[in-house]
Amino acid sequence: MSKKLAVAILHYHLRPGGVTRVVERAVESIGNEVDLLVLTGEAPAPDDALTPITEPFYALEYSEGAKLSNFERVAEDLRFTARSLLGRDPDVWHIHNHSLGKNSFTPQFVWHLANAGCRVLLQPHDFAEDGRPENYRLLKEQIGVELDGILYPNADHVWYAPINYRDKAFLEGIGLTHVHELPNAVTAQIRTAGTPPASAQKTIVYPARAIRRKNIGEFLLWSLLAPEGYLFQSTLAPQNPKWQGVYNEWVAFAEEFNLPVEFDAGHTNDFSGLVQNAEALISTSIAEGFGLAFLEPWLEGKMLIGRKLPEITPDFEEEGLDLSTLYAALPIPLEWAGEAQFYLSLETAMKQSYVAYSKEWKNEYFEDAKSTLVVDGQVDFGILDEALQRNVIRHLAENLKDRKTLPPFHPSTTSSLIELNRQVALDHYSLEAYGKRLLGLYRDLAATEPGEVTAANAADLLDEFLQPARFNLLRT
Repeated sequence: MSKKLAVAILHYHLRPGGVTRVVERAVESIGNEVDLLVLTGEAPAPDDALTPITEPFYALEYSEGAKLSNFERVAEDLRFTARSLLGRDPDVWHIHNHSLGKNSFTPQFVWHLANAGCRVLLQPHDFAEDGRPENYRLLKEQIGVELDGILYPNADHVWYAPINYRDKAFLEGIGLTHVHELPNAVTAQIRTAGTPPASAQKTIVYPARAIRRKNIGEFLLWSLLAPEGYLFQSTLAPQNPKWQGVYNEWVAFAEEFNLPVEFDAGHTNDFSGLVQNAEALISTSIAEGFGLAFLEPWLEGKMLIGRKLPEITPDFEEEGLDLSTLYAALPIPLEWAGEAQFYLSLETAMKQSYVAYSKEWKNEYFEDAKSTLVVDGQVDFGILDEALQRNVIRHLAENLKDRKTLPPFHPSTTSSLIELNRQVALDHYSLEAYGKRLLGLYRDLAATEPGEVTAANAADLLDEFLQPARFNLLRT
């Protein structure tokens, strides 16, 4: 009989994306030390590297359908499937995004496992409570009043492995007792052979898909403020039709003001060439999951400029990553954006968000947001919506003297800083380091004795995410 741990990994699908990469990294890092089985709602492609150890199970797929009437039988079928393919019961069930609200079966299955004494490692990457009211509504409608009492089980044999500092703090804040941060692994892009094309201009590259939370308006603002001779390149256009209208408005706006910006540059240029040829990489994102964008540039030997995220980046800085050249906020006078327009947009969006989550609206939430988000007549450019951001850029395009009130743009490359941060990324976020953390969690969890199962109140986590001070008009 094998002495290896048996682990069943569950996710809704294995389509290309962040969670799939995490599953792949788990297999790459500890696949030889653990007997792994991947259970997913839909079969991967025949040539997928995970296909040999993957078994599709229909109840795990995305579903807005009604709650399963035969839940207990389906749950036991899933446990039997895992037992049959592994040759024994899993020592650990590693379940990704159980509470995201992509179906109602997965969170109920987690509760079922917990009460059966199974050892469960829950790894949230995203939350239904974080700007996904339609997902939260699905859970509420299909699970009903029981939801708050089962969504986040708490027991000695149920552990949580959030990917960042904020999520760990939020989960501990609602009373969960076994929360162990598990940061993702980071690897450099595989560089293609050849020399990147020479450019007469210095390029600043934003290596991301231009969706709303990437804060493209701030990227354009820096293109306006930069000295002549710079070209700002955004690598990818959004694929989701939901974001294409907003994106097209930014493209037209940049053309109207003759900003030195190239959109969708990765469509017509080799991505690795764009990165290699860049003077610096930039991130103006206002929300990330793990935050690979703060680690990958250093592995490419590139300077990173732009915005850091106080909810995400403290983890990296505690490990020694020097992000002192990045800013946490970009304050601008509210009058440049339009005070009345901002307050109207803020109150309207906040009300809509609370209503979408079926939460009672109180005017004090708006007052709290006003007093927190606007200080001495200034507001962070990164919390403004696109219309307000365009107001600011128009103002600065027409009032050159006011540009002096903003930080200067000088992406100076410091080889010693790049090397320091490259080494931190390699030491703490390599595939090897990830594998050691993950295997340690599996072994420690497998050694625990099952205990009493209670639950944190899921409504408390929603309150954490809906704090007025966190509100951002780019996330509505």
